[in-house]
Amino acid sequence: MCKGTCIVAKIDVYEGRKHRHMKANGERVVSRLNEIYQCGKKEDGTYTRMAFSAEDVKGRKLFASWAEALGMTTRVDEGGNLIARMEGQDSSLPAILMGSHLDTVPDGGKYDGVLGCVGGLEVCETFKKEGYVPKHPVEVIVFTDEEGFRFGKGLTGSSAICGQDAGISDSELDIYGEERGRVMQSYGITSEGVKNAAKDPASVHCFVELHVEQGARLYRTNTSVGVVSSIAGVNRYDVTVTGEANHAGSTAMADRKDALVAAAGFINKIPEVTTEHGNEFTVATVGTIKVTPHSVNVIPGTCTFSLEIRDTDAQIMSLVEQKLQETLGDICEKYGVSYTFVPTSFHDPAPMSDWVKENIEQAVKELGIDYSIIPSGAFHDSLIMTSVFPTAMIFVPSEKGISHSRYEYTKDEDIENGCNVLLQTILNVDKM
Repeated sequence: MCKGTCIVAKIDVYEGRKHRHMKANGERVVSRLNEIYQCGKKEDGTYTRMAFSAEDVKGRKLFASWAEALGMTTRVDEGGNLIARMEGQDSSLPAILMGSHLDTVPDGGKYDGVLGCVGGLEVCETFKKEGYVPKHPVEVIVFTDEEGFRFGKGLTGSSAICGQDAGISDSELDIYGEERGRVMQSYGITSEGVKNAAKDPASVHCFVELHVEQGARLYRTNTSVGVVSSIAGVNRYDVTVTGEANHAGSTAMADRKDALVAAAGFINKIPEVTTEHGNEFTVATVGTIKVTPHSVNVIPGTCTFSLEIRDTDAQIMSLVEQKLQETLGDICEKYGVSYTFVPTSFHDPAPMSDWVKENIEQAVKELGIDYSIIPSGAFHDSLIMTSVFPTAMIFVPSEKGISHSRYEYTKDEDIENGCNVLLQTILNVDKM
């Protein structure tokens, strides 16, 4: 008995040493990021892989070919998610999931989403080349339509995997007037079938997403890796200020009920109110605005705009909303106009799973890479995945905080660091 125990101990030590010598190939990852980027090349010189487009399908086929060359099986589930699977020593164990998305915003960058997919594949390729067979099965997921700009709603694939209502229908129109039912044929899926993509929670060990930060905290502090603490919640509202349309030439300033002037006064106050009642991570944004009658010689009778509030603390979001409504009410009273403040969507803040996050921290420390614990202000598929599966995220810096842009850039060494942290994290959770 003693002899057997000693042998096991030696094997564990050997495996531990072997794990520490595994290293992701940063050059291969960067090369693949560039190849995927070329799949989105458009005639006008921009690079866009809009969900369900020919460019997006081309990128997914390329990704699938890389996975299949490693002996991984690939399939597209009912939600349109491309799933590449590497079997483990025990296929009955719950799978370790990695991944992100390949679709982009218009004229997007090389790294947003794609790094998580290519980085996950790199972990599997490193295993293959090192002759390491994980105990758990490993899956790399390319989620469907994370960005959502085409139909005005995103996170479609992650919502489907989590069994949530994606809120889609075949008859809804995209920004080009095309019906979703026809558009989704490029993935071979239907809106009705999406609900059948839900994964059994018992079949998943955990989900880890590698991503560029899409903010400037890591860049400003010259920090190599971010261990994400939580993803900010988002409250969105449609706000309409109603005044009185009238002739711009003959209506005296004292007689005006200008909806745009009142709205502008409120919008100007948003940074001040948000800073006063929020914290360093609280943000509020007006991203769209529309006036009617929209004529150069008519005083605006109505002004409608979007308002979005984000924070990792739901109570702070509610407080900021309350204070902003009070401010809007005071300003509308001053200008003799009225307003409506209508909630349109709400996502709770999503804290990361403690035990998965702790394994990422352990991995960073084992590799001797500097890091900080930071929240994410941006949406990711992980936001939805936290609702069902143990989930955590790894961030690498975005140069100058730029993302969703052709100028998005992450240094090669940061990409390699992120992939190595992902690799070590998967090794750590595989032992559990």
